[in-house]
Parts: sequence; structure tokens; C-alpha cells
Amino acid sequence: MKTSTHTGVVALALTLFTAGAAMAQIAGSIMTTENKTMEGVIKWKVREKVYAITAKNNVELELAPANIKEMQIPKPKELDAAIASVQQGSAAAAIPILEKIAADYLMMQWDTVATRLLADAYVKAGEPEKAIRVCEKVIASNPEAAYLGEMAPAYWQALLKANRTSKVEDLLAKAVKSGSRESSAFALTMRGDVILASGETNEIAKKALRDGYLRVVTLYKSEKAAQPEALYKAAKCFEKLGQSSRADQMRTTLKSEFASSEWARKP
Repeated sequence: MKTSTHTGVVALALTLFTAGAAMAQIAGSIMTTENKTMEGVIKWKVREKVYAITAKNNVELELAPANIKEMQIPKPKELDAAIASVQQGSAAAAIPILEKIAADYLMMQWDTVATRLLADAYVKAGEPEKAIRVCEKVIASNPEAAYLGEMAPAYWQALLKANRTSKVEDLLAKAVKSGSRESSAFALTMRGDVILASGETNEIAKKALRDGYLRVVTLYKSEKAAQPEALYKAAKCFEKLGQSSRADQMRTTLKSEFASSEWARKP
């Protein structure tokens, strides 16, 4: 199933059920695998693992994820402010907002975005186990989120910080086998992180470059989302090795081609 942002067609509507597990209802549209488009209020039924869409006639139709080709859900209006808070170092203020978005939009596109930010905030706060728990709430409904998509790298980082290296390695192997070039690129960057976590020697830094960061920089140039982090971390490794000209080369590319990235703003 593919999801994408849909603006100007449907308005955001949100209702929380208090009986049983809380479920959000969001106005959006669904295109089935038969290319039929339906608009209405959508909710994810956790126990049944199906989507329910209620149209204007109040008729509810249930659809399994396998029968959905595309879902279009408006961005939560609170998300941009939460993102800005995290980027500006005020992650604590954003956490309650991100927790609510992650819960309300479970299996509806924005859960993985919010959970990635939430996991990042917890890791930075030195609480990787909390980061793991919020990620695994999403993974319970969408197992592929552990190794594919926007949330996966944050989950991997949390696992690494919690010293669950073997679990990280298993997920990196799945990411590479998935066939997604973007997932493979992020997996290689994470492989570099795993290597660096094993020690402080120059040989380890060289291995992290060779088996991780430089592969992304040179072999995955088309995967723009993965480039900034790989460039930043490659520069750090070159610095450690005393190769300042190579480090400067990485930073120049980072700041000229990815100036808006959070990695370009890091020291």
C-alpha cells in the first residue's frame, strides 16, 4: 500500500473512541487495487487489522491493507511545529504532540513520521528503551516498518544505543534484501554506525567508511534522503584519520547540496 499527502481535497477530522482501544478517525481518501477511489472518514481497526471508511451516506466499508493501492491523508496541523521544536533542541516540548500524532494516525502515513521524531528525541535524551517501545507500537501493526521506510533508521539507532546489536544486524540484512535502494542506503549508513560502536581505533574508522558511509556517498548518490547523514559521518571519520582535505570535501558537498538538512547544521 502506498500513502501520500493529499491537500485541498479533504479536511482533517479527528475523533477518539473511549471504549476499548482508542482509534482515530481521519478524513481522507482510499484508492483500491481495482482503481476505485472512496472519500470519507477512515480509521484503522487494530484488532481486526483492517481499515474502515465511512462515506457521507454513513455506510462503513472495511478493507484489508492488501486491497488498498493508495491512501491519501492530510498532514496533521501540529506536526510542523513539533518538527521545528525537535530541530531547535526543544524535543521535550514536542514529545506529547508527537505521541498523540503517532497514536491517532496509526497505520495512516503520519505515524511513522511522528514516531521517527519521537524515537530521535528519546535517544537524544538517553532513553533508548522508550524509543524502542514507541517504534514497536507501530511495528506491531506494520512489521515492515522495522526495516523499511522513514521510521526504521530511528528504530535501529535506538536498538544500537540499547546494545541490541544482533537485532540491528538482522534488520539491516532485511533492509538490503528488500530491494529498496533508499532502505539499502540507510542500512549502509547504519552499518557504519554499528562498526564505529565497536571501538575507537583508526582501523575501525576506516572500516566504517569503507563498508558504510562512503558506499552511500559514492554508490547511492540518487538517494538524496540518505546522503546528508552519510556525508556528515564520513567527514567525521576522515577527521579522526587526520585526512582534513577529505573531511572538507565531504562537508562542502553537504553544505552546498543539502544546506537545509539538519546534518548541514551540525558542527
